[in-house]
Amino acid sequence: MFMDEMRFGLISNYRRSWSLIGKRTVIANQQEYANRYLYSAIDPINGDNFHIIGFNDVNAAITKVFLEALVKKYKNYHILTVWDNAPFHRKKELHEIDGLTPVYLPSYSPELNPVERFYGEIRKSTANRLFKNIEIQESIIDAEVARWMADKDRTKKLCGYEWIVEQLESYF
Repeated sequence: MFMDEMRFGLISNYRRSWSLIGKRTVIANQQEYANRYLYSAIDPINGDNFHIIGFNDVNAAITKVFLEALVKKYKNYHILTVWDNAPFHRKKELHEIDGLTPVYLPSYSPELNPVERFYGEIRKSTANRLFKNIEIQESIIDAEVARWMADKDRTKKLCGYEWIVEQLESYF
């Protein structure tokens, strides 16, 4: 499963938007600093995905909580975890979790991780909007994640890069 974490917060997330010809689009701006994290694991072959939202930080201890929940959900499987080279991903305590084998993507190559593409879609749900507090934004992101979890074919179509599927299917 490919994995990553995404920070989201109250600072405005701008995306393209429509406006009348000759009229400048005006989008409100928010600069309040509050954020949370979404952890995700996605299987690009079958579209299966697992997420935990609401962490206040990213570090080895929180990542361990996520990985232990992942192992519990897939207790009958040995999971190949593919993710980036964030320093806390390589901590010893993460390598000691039974049922996981870590594989690391090359440094500075987010384009190789299909979870990044998934996060791009998730960010669209909060683009060009203001939120009174982080809890409201978190609930909107959580609802969007739930829609993706319910539609494995959609997830597979988005994250099932041809080269990944070919390599994984030839390996297993």
